[in-house]
Amino acid sequence: MARTAIVIGAGLGGLSAAIALTRIGFKVEVYEKSQELKEVGAGIVLYPNAINVLRKLDVYDAVASAGSFGRHGRYMTSTGKTLVEMDLRDVGLDKEAIAIHRADLQHALVEKLGADKIHLGMPLSSFEDNGRVTARFPGGSFASADLLVGADGLHSVVRKQHLKDGEPQYANCFAWRGVCEGTFDGLPDDSGLLIFGAGLQFGAMRIGQGKVYWFGAVADKKGAQGRTKISDVLEKFGNWATPIPQLINATEQESLLTHDLYDRKPTFNWGKGVMTLLGDAAHPMVPFMGQGGCQALEDSIALGASLKEAPSIPSGLRRYENLRKARTASFVNQSRKSMNASMTSNPIIVAARDLVFSKIPSRVLMKNFHTLNSYDLPDLD
Repeated sequence: MARTAIVIGAGLGGLSAAIALTRIGFKVEVYEKSQELKEVGAGIVLYPNAINVLRKLDVYDAVASAGSFGRHGRYMTSTGKTLVEMDLRDVGLDKEAIAIHRADLQHALVEKLGADKIHLGMPLSSFEDNGRVTARFPGGSFASADLLVGADGLHSVVRKQHLKDGEPQYANCFAWRGVCEGTFDGLPDDSGLLIFGAGLQFGAMRIGQGKVYWFGAVADKKGAQGRTKISDVLEKFGNWATPIPQLINATEQESLLTHDLYDRKPTFNWGKGVMTLLGDAAHPMVPFMGQGGCQALEDSIALGASLKEAPSIPSGLRRYENLRKARTASFVNQSRKSMNASMTSNPIIVAARDLVFSKIPSRVLMKNFHTLNSYDLPDLD
């Protein structure tokens, strides 16, 4: 008889985990609190480590056809001065970074898993682990399985019951995210931009199908506080160099997303018995290294491979957790440090930051990029 699994959450981590578990023989059901599958976040860059996961999950072709390959990167100041330019082809990575709309990535994962495995409008109320796990939902409905994976995001109900460790910590920074369409001077089809200011940061990249994803981050101890309009974004970035104002003005108001940014200090207690955590439920991080979604994808492969070889589900889960805890903790900490360094408003530190970037050879940044994203993923087959 096939082993069974319940995955709570149909985000990138939950869907990829469900695919990985299906690949190793589990019968998987995914429970999602939302009434419809609607991925929030606009765009995502999938770095080489995430690309390797997509190949192992057999969804690479679908993702590559929907997204855009990034081949060039440019770091700039808000006045338009180029600090450093990078060419991924110099280190053989010209087809190893894909920028894509999160909805398109989600669609590829749903197609691979099968929409019939996903139950919408099912927020988890609680769970019980008595050797088998029972997940309970509003209205008295429940589901039982051999395994429970909590992939229910930043405000995870599974984590809350397991750890009782309170709410995530606000990172003193918020971000706007948007998607627009068009051709823009200073943003070629295969390029991405990262622009630094004082307490401000802006990024933009092509995500396929004629679309551009952009984000604007603001250091602010009080949070966004209702600043949800295009005019609010222009107030911060409207006088920046081309193409930043043009991208913002080309964005429809209804597509603008506003988020306060959060993370948690790393924990090494992800699970117990036949329950574990995955993705943002386990290791939420601020997005200043672009690794939040990528690490969730890595988790899915590690979970599947660990359970495949394990004599029991609990031993497989503990093996998965031991494989992932140190690496994800490193990214949580590095992401926070990167935010603190890049989002400073201290004029002396800002000047020093820009000077350092202008002096670093692009090959050094590329080497670091390659090393950072190199990871020996286990196999599912």
